[in-house]
Amino acid sequence: MEALVGAGGWGYFSGGLESYARGFRFVEVNVSFYRRIPEVTARRWRSHVPEDFVFALKANQAITHAGRLRSSARTRATFAHDLRIARILRSPFVILETPPGLRFEAAQVAGLRELAEMSEGGPRLGLEARSYRRGRLPEELRSAMEDDRVLDVVDLSQGPPRVADDVVYTRLFGPGPANVYQFDDRELREIDRVSGDAVRTAFTFHGVRMYSDAARFLTFKRTGNFPAATSARGAASLQEVLQSDARFPATREDLVKDHGWKVVDLDDRTRVHVTRLIENLPSRSYRSLADLLSEIEIPTVPTPEAGPNRPISEPK
Repeated sequence: MEALVGAGGWGYFSGGLESYARGFRFVEVNVSFYRRIPEVTARRWRSHVPEDFVFALKANQAITHAGRLRSSARTRATFAHDLRIARILRSPFVILETPPGLRFEAAQVAGLRELAEMSEGGPRLGLEARSYRRGRLPEELRSAMEDDRVLDVVDLSQGPPRVADDVVYTRLFGPGPANVYQFDDRELREIDRVSGDAVRTAFTFHGVRMYSDAARFLTFKRTGNFPAATSARGAASLQEVLQSDARFPATREDLVKDHGWKVVDLDDRTRVHVTRLIENLPSRSYRSLADLLSEIEIPTVPTPEAGPNRPISEPK
């Protein structure tokens, strides 16, 4: 299995693309969704990363949002430009993200087939159909994706692809609102399990802690173990996570809502969400972080069962 592990862009990564490429060998380009990327920019990006670095390209929103994935001269011209950028970047994937309100009718299915034909012999086309994030795909859409080898791009933390393929592409957000989420060890193991035995899987993290999530998952893929999420353990880890932005006084419910998604280290081998530590506290207002910590009892956790370790295969 070849696993590509990275994040949705390098714009928030300290040091930019070159620094990012020292830690990861894969990235999803998201800026291309919002604006047209000049070819000279794509060449510069390609020249600033190692030979084995892999880009995935997100197609421009003019195709999926303004154009509603309908066949048109503008859609074809925009997609042709994206394909040129993908070739410069040597990208194996071009990803279409459709808006949550877009249902796939005959016009959208026909538009998708047209784009798949344009990309034939080039990068694999992937579709994240956000109006069908959960549940079944319409039969006409599923059939078109199977016929034209369009990848069913899903969030593996929410379920597996619905179109069988030996390649898997996942955009990982988690269940939190507005991408506010961090994955704990159990969830990352489940994401790895759900990816199955694909020949190639691209894992792109997109939450507010996407770089740390991606780095922890990459370490797990390489070694079978997760690194720590904080520099402390137990109650001290909770203190480290909350002290920067938790505001007091606050109720237990406020803290679960605002900070429950964050990850703390129970011990050297176990990371869990903050919710795990505070959800059973007395339902009252806490005057300060010290007041909250005085109520914390660290649960005892069993040693996780050892699963199959599938070491990462770096892209060739």
